[in-house]
Amino acid sequence: MPLFSIFHSILIIFILQLLCNGTYSKLNLKYAILRQKQASKLQNDTFVNQQRIKYDAQKTMRVIFYKNNTKTLETSAYDDTYDLNGSGCSASEKFAIVLHGWIQSCTDEWATSLIERLSYYRGGCVICIDYSVVASSSYMRLYTNFNTLTGAITSIILALIKQGFDPKRGYLFGFSFGGQLASAVGRNLYPHHVIESIDTCDMAGPGFDPIAVDHSKAGKHVQCFHSSQDKGTFVYSCHRNIMLGSCGLKQPSVASQLHLGSHGLCVDIYINTFDYPFYALNSTPPECFTWHEAAKIPDGYTVGYEENFDGQVTGQIFVPTSLHYPYNLSKKQLMLLSKNNG
Repeated sequence: MPLFSIFHSILIIFILQLLCNGTYSKLNLKYAILRQKQASKLQNDTFVNQQRIKYDAQKTMRVIFYKNNTKTLETSAYDDTYDLNGSGCSASEKFAIVLHGWIQSCTDEWATSLIERLSYYRGGCVICIDYSVVASSSYMRLYTNFNTLTGAITSIILALIKQGFDPKRGYLFGFSFGGQLASAVGRNLYPHHVIESIDTCDMAGPGFDPIAVDHSKAGKHVQCFHSSQDKGTFVYSCHRNIMLGSCGLKQPSVASQLHLGSHGLCVDIYINTFDYPFYALNSTPPECFTWHEAAKIPDGYTVGYEENFDGQVTGQIFVPTSLHYPYNLSKKQLMLLSKNNG
């Protein structure tokens, strides 16, 4: 009897353990399912929140069309289609898109000057995307909205492509924060849609550096102008990295243009390249330390907006600038500088 009683007790304990384990497993399964539902709900909430933020950003953004340097249409960025007849633009022609920086808008002097130069030299349709409402706040707030703005601008370009605009006839320009946006948008579109050419001016560094980004993936031809060491990026991964002034870190003309600084001078210099020759040095200046590949520069090579991109000239290009407007050096001055460097 005692033996039977012990065996009976062990059997009861074993059965109870099985029941408990079964209940525990069921509870685990129940909580696992609950956690999965909560995670899924969180993902959905995040997606809904992202869509709302994107909607709010697009709601305040404006898409402004220019034809022959005349503003023809201004509309909300949230539109899925644009009235091309009202804009005077044709989907079969070239198009250019301009993206501004922090505390800027499409009405800034440099933006209107660039639109005028693009209209004259490039022709076709020029579009400025104005997100000045978001850009008018603190830089940190603008930076935290970077992905939202990237998604919104990508949506605008996709809407244009849907209407027949061909990325092979497309051009993007971005200054400072807008330069980072131009690259990110191009990389968002890649590989399904490849923008033909992208130019950036002193792409913003704060908040973005030192994270390595391959900006060359943004478009077929990507050239980036560098002009400052305090606001510009140190990531030189474009097809061409044009180092203006002193090693791309400082402009001599900052002495007479304190309100612009070396950073702000970049876009002024870029606009001047349409009308004045900015000659590149044939070799890296001895004072400019670099571990990046230097481009092989043909004699008399000038930099700036380029309609027919020369794929043979890639890498770092050093372009000295002068103290006074229009900030370029003559061939004679360049020769003297090269002789002194030698």
